[in-house]
Amino acid sequence: MKRFFKMLKAQLTRRPQVHYLAVIALLSAFFTLVSNAAFWRHVHTLVTNGAHEWPVLFLASVPLALFFLMFVILMILCSYKWLIKPVGCLLLISCAAATYATCSYGIIFDGNMITNIVETNPGEAAAYLSPVSIGVFIILGVLPSILLVRAKIYYPSFIKSWLERCGAATLSLGLAALCIFPFYQQYSFIGRDNKNMNREILPASYIYSASNYVFNKYFAKETPYVALGHGAVKEPNAKPRVLFLVLGETARAASYSAYGYDRPTNQFTDMEHLIAFQDMTSCGTATAYSVPCMFSNLTRETYKPKLAENREGILDVLQKAGYNVVWLDNDDGCKGVCDRVKSVQIAPVDKAHCDGTFCQDMVFLDYAKTLTENITQDTVIAFHFIGSHGPRYYERFPEKFAIFKPYCNRPDVENCSLEEVRNAYDNSIAYTDMVLYRLINDVLEQHLDKIDPMLLYVSDHGESLGENGIFLHAAPYDIAPKEQTHVPMQLWLPQVTAQALEVDKECLTRKASVGGFSHDNMFHTIMGLLEVKSSEYDPKLDVLASCETAG
Repeated sequence: MKRFFKMLKAQLTRRPQVHYLAVIALLSAFFTLVSNAAFWRHVHTLVTNGAHEWPVLFLASVPLALFFLMFVILMILCSYKWLIKPVGCLLLISCAAATYATCSYGIIFDGNMITNIVETNPGEAAAYLSPVSIGVFIILGVLPSILLVRAKIYYPSFIKSWLERCGAATLSLGLAALCIFPFYQQYSFIGRDNKNMNREILPASYIYSASNYVFNKYFAKETPYVALGHGAVKEPNAKPRVLFLVLGETARAASYSAYGYDRPTNQFTDMEHLIAFQDMTSCGTATAYSVPCMFSNLTRETYKPKLAENREGILDVLQKAGYNVVWLDNDDGCKGVCDRVKSVQIAPVDKAHCDGTFCQDMVFLDYAKTLTENITQDTVIAFHFIGSHGPRYYERFPEKFAIFKPYCNRPDVENCSLEEVRNAYDNSIAYTDMVLYRLINDVLEQHLDKIDPMLLYVSDHGESLGENGIFLHAAPYDIAPKEQTHVPMQLWLPQVTAQALEVDKECLTRKASVGGFSHDNMFHTIMGLLEVKSSEYDPKLDVLASCETAG
């Protein structure tokens, strides 16, 4: 009798074997129906808001076609004995995070986004953690992975398994074709008008983009080193020129009162009469792309990340011309543009402005005062602000500086009202404005008798705050909303410096108001401001060139 009950218990507790192709099918169904919630939301929007009446059979064919194609992809990737569990778990866990990002922030995983993810530091990554994101990660990633690890998977013989794969692939591709070809007109119509929908399909989109990133990063032919500024010279000047070059982070022009916004987000710099360059567009929508681009002499049309890896930029040219160049960083590094100049990564130890993990940008003030105390040579000090880096906008300004209330004080901004998100972001913009004012008023203006000072502020990219359901940034440039591509560029140029440069400020102000600028202008405008000449200088891209006086 004991033996009988022992056998019965063994039968009841024995895990049934699951054919490996059945596991692939279950994974395909899970990814198709659950992980692609954002994709299906987009499809639903097209169907309900479009001007066309879509056939019911066509709508039914879309998830079926996606399932069959997903099945073939996963079968090729991980239908092997030693890969199905580790690769399957990796896809489940990564797809859980990607699903949260696409559903909550409208993120699309193209090549630029993969670069952004790879170059994000642990502190930035932690900013996206919240109870909701952790819950989604556990439910959609961890729990299915545990089930997959515990599953007892059946694999037939080597020859039989390969015959099965060939047969399953042929059948799946055939069924996908049967789903697509009868409705080719409808599929082509949607594809033509929504060219980036394929980038929304998980996990295929980030697998493809990550593969391209790895290939281009580690296997593509290395580009030759390109040195710039050979023979660069600067014009003599009676007093040392000092430029504060401020690189803003995630600041969008749409939230600047200097660009017509209906809130007083620039009330401090308004007192200093900064020149605001209208209709200024960024090179990219993410720091890792925009920063190397805007500091290079390549235009947005000619810029490629691989080209910038071994290419010098504006800071190198200024240094060769005889400028003392210093880079101060309060964000996630300079993305290579400061590799050959003096640089300082701000340590989060200042108790007044840091919490041990990150610092608010007022931390720069003491550095600026120290570096400008006894200047005797032409100098450029570059400040890389943390600015309005999201989604924790509320951490970018002190509580006492919260002008707009109530504001979102949690990282999962999609769970705040749009008004709360806007208030938090606008507070960060207003705080940046105050820091710029302090750099001008407390530092540069204190040395007008000894130096010719100037300050140029330019943001790397903008930010979406829930418009059309999109948050954050790094959208593909060809479909990115203007909130992510239109950025502020502001210049503080006191009259004494303008006279030394022989620049007509009224002419420059009029030109700035007309607009039509981009990051393409930055390299050449800085050379114009600092009166540096080299073969790379293009006066057509220097915004000051047409406003020079006769001297």
